[in-house]
Amino acid sequence: MRIAALAVFGLLTSPWLHAAPLQGTYFAHKDWELACDNTGTCRAAGYSEGKVSLLLTRPAGPDESFTLEVAFAQQTQGQPPKAEALLLINNAPAGKLNNTANGDFILDYAQRQSVLHALRQDEQIEFSLNGERIALSASGSNAVLLKMDEFQRRVGTNSALLSPGKNNNNAVLVASPKPEIITQPVIAAPNIEPLTALQKQKIAGWIQPTAAMNCSELEEGRERTFDVIPLDNSHSLIRTECFDISRFALWVTDNSFSKRPQLITNDAADYQQGKIWQYSGPIRAWVWDGQQFALADEYHDNAGQGNTLSIGGVWHLPTYVSTIRTSQEVDLDNAALKTFYRAVMKQKAANPEGAWENVAAQFPIKKPLTAFDFSYNEDGPQPKGKPSADISDDEWQAFLNSNISADTESGNVSFQLVDLDGDGKRDLIIGSYVGGTGLFSYTGVLKRGDTAFYSTSEDDGNGDFGVPGALFSENGRGANQWSQWVEINGQVYALWFNGNFGEDNLYLIRPFSQAANTPTVTIRYYYDLNTLDSSVDEEVPAPPLSAKDKATLLKSLATMQQHLLKDRPAGQVNTAICPVPAGTSPEDAESYSMGTALHYAYEAVAYIPVWINDHCYIGTVASHFGAYGHGVDAEISLSSPEKDSEFVAGYAISGPRSITSVTSGYKQRVGDNGAL
Repeated sequence: MRIAALAVFGLLTSPWLHAAPLQGTYFAHKDWELACDNTGTCRAAGYSEGKVSLLLTRPAGPDESFTLEVAFAQQTQGQPPKAEALLLINNAPAGKLNNTANGDFILDYAQRQSVLHALRQDEQIEFSLNGERIALSASGSNAVLLKMDEFQRRVGTNSALLSPGKNNNNAVLVASPKPEIITQPVIAAPNIEPLTALQKQKIAGWIQPTAAMNCSELEEGRERTFDVIPLDNSHSLIRTECFDISRFALWVTDNSFSKRPQLITNDAADYQQGKIWQYSGPIRAWVWDGQQFALADEYHDNAGQGNTLSIGGVWHLPTYVSTIRTSQEVDLDNAALKTFYRAVMKQKAANPEGAWENVAAQFPIKKPLTAFDFSYNEDGPQPKGKPSADISDDEWQAFLNSNISADTESGNVSFQLVDLDGDGKRDLIIGSYVGGTGLFSYTGVLKRGDTAFYSTSEDDGNGDFGVPGALFSENGRGANQWSQWVEINGQVYALWFNGNFGEDNLYLIRPFSQAANTPTVTIRYYYDLNTLDSSVDEEVPAPPLSAKDKATLLKSLATMQQHLLKDRPAGQVNTAICPVPAGTSPEDAESYSMGTALHYAYEAVAYIPVWINDHCYIGTVASHFGAYGHGVDAEISLSSPEKDSEFVAGYAISGPRSITSVTSGYKQRVGDNGAL
C-alpha cells in the first residue's frame, strides 16, 4: 500500500544523522499537495470526492518530463484488475488508461499533454471507471504546479509546467544522487534491561530530557526510568519515555558508556532490527550503518483527501529518500565482481583482442529456471493455460493476477521464472522487442509478492519503458550492446555490455537494486589502424593519398587515440583542427574546429586534420560504437572548412585491437539510451 506523505526538516538532529545535500519541501493548497525530495524529484497529487486521485511526478533536470498516474478508491473494494478506465477532457473522450501491475493506471504521452493543458486552462478533467465518471478537482493545482516549478527552478523556462517561458533550461535544478546507506548487522533479539546504577552514573548528565525535547512531565511520584538495548558488539541504545509509554527518546552510545550519548530522536515509536521509526509529525525512519543512525526516509501520513481513497493514503510523497543496501549484499557484489574480473583477465590471456561473450558463457544460471513466451497484444485476452508443466499452479495464478502488458513489435513477449534475489520464490523476467528507429529491446524484472508479481522500480509509472519493471534496454542500431543473464556465487545478475570505440564496459546489474553505481569491468583498447579503403561512398571516389600523406594520416590515427572525444573534460573549448587563414572572421573560423554531423548509428570518435596534396581537411573519425569483428569498424569522413567547398569522400579504416588496461570497480551505468 502506498502511503501519502509530506515532510519538514528540523526537530532534533545530531551529528549522528546524515544531512541531505538538497532539502525537500512540502506544500498543500485546497485539493492539491506537493512534496519534493532531496534528489529534486517532485510529486504533486490532486484529489476529488474521495474517489479519484491524480499523481504527477517529475525528476529534476533540464531534459526530464513528467508522468501521470491515477488511483481510484474502488481498488480497496475489490475492483477487478482489468477494469476499464477512461480519460475525458471537456466531456470528450481522450483514450483508455493503461493498467499497471499494482492496480493503478498510467497515462500515455498524448494524455499527459492533454491533462496538463486542461489544468493550465482550468478545463474539466474526468476519469471514468466501469462507466462511472468522476471529475478531478483542479482547485489548488495552479498554486501547486507553480511551487513545483519554483523548486525545480523552471519558472520562465520552456520546461515550466504552469506557464512555459522563452528561457532555456540551462539553469534548472539538476538532480542530486540519493544518499546510499550500507546497513550493518545488529543483535537480532536484544535483551532489554534497565540501565544499571553504575551505567547511569557515567552518563546521567547527558541523557536527561531537555526543554527542547518537550517531553511530557511525569506523574507525581514517578521516577524516570532508562532501558539499555544492545545494538551490536560495540554500541547500545538508551531509551526513556518522552511523550507517553509508546513514544520514546532514544540515544546511541558505546558499550563502555564512556562517551557522550548522541540523541537520535525524542519521539521514537519503534525499534526493530537496526531500524528506528518515528510515526508522529513527520514520519521518519533511521537505519544503523555501524557508526550512526542515518536518516533513510521522511514523509507525513497526513494525506488530506488521500486517506479517503485507501488506508494510510494513496500515494507515497517523500521529502527525503535514500538507497539502503545491506553489508551482506555489498559483500556479495564485491565477491562477484572479483570473480568476474578474474574471468575477464583469464580471457585476455587466452585472446589478447578479447571475446567477452566467452566470459559470459562461464556463468550459466544454475537455479531452477522456466522460460516461456506468448504472442499477444495488450488489448487482447490473457493466456489461460499454463505454457509449461514446470510452472507451479501458485506461480501461474500470480502471473494471471499481475495483469502484465508490454510493448512489442512482433507480438511476442518472452518470460523467465527464476529466483533473482535469493528469497526462495521465483521472480519474473520479461523481455520484449519493441523496435522503433533504434531497434530497441527491453528487459524488465518483477518481484514475486504474496499473490502477484510487482515492480520495485520507482520509475514504473512512466509508460515509455516498454515493459513493466524495466531494468535495461538494448539499442540494436544506435549502440553496440548485448546482455546475458549470469549466476555468480549464487547471485543472479544481468550482464549488460556497452561498447564504444576504445572502451568496453561489462556491467553486473543486480535485479531490484536501487544502487546508483553498478559493479563494472572496464576494458580499454589501442587499435593498429593500418587498413585504409579508398572510399566510404561507392559513387564518389576518395581522393588518392600520396605515400607521404598516407603516412601522416596513419600517424594522426595513432595519436588521436590519446585524445578521444569521449575522454575530453566537460566544458573543454574546441580548438582549430586545420590552420585558420589570416583575415577569417570569427564566425567563419568556427567551422575550422567542427567535424561532420553523423547519423545516430555512428559514434563520433575524434576530429583530426587530414592533409591531401598540401590541403587540410577536417577528418571526422566515426565508428559503429567500437563494433569488432576481424578488426574495428570505423571510417573517416572528410570536410573542408572553407565556404562553398565541394563534397569530398572519405575512407574506411580498420585494424586489430590490443587491450591496454582492464579495471574493475563501481560506476554509474551509461549508454542505456532507451529512456532508462
